[in-house]
Amino acid sequence: MDVALRFGLPVLLILIGVALWLWGRREQDAARAQIGQKGGFGGPPGTLDIGTEIGFGVEGPGPNPAAARPKIVGGLVLVAVGVLLLIIMTIMQLVG
Repeated sequence: MDVALRFGLPVLLILIGVALWLWGRREQDAARAQIGQKGGFGGPPGTLDIGTEIGFGVEGPGPNPAAARPKIVGGLVLVAVGVLLLIIMTIMQLVG
């Protein structure tokens, strides 16, 4: 049980951190793919108007690729803490 606690917690932190980092990267990539793509509600039914005229809800900056940055940084911090704990626990196991 002691070994599972010593090494399980750091490995769990690493896995959660990697998952959070991947989630943030996926959101960031999706936002970057939408840069420059704006559209409004469209025109009247039956037309091919995509609503890119001023006043059709296309004003504004669009998707922000930096929006997922807290998830990416949080994931990297969890990975770093997990690796640090794993190193400390390994040294304590070898010395003690």
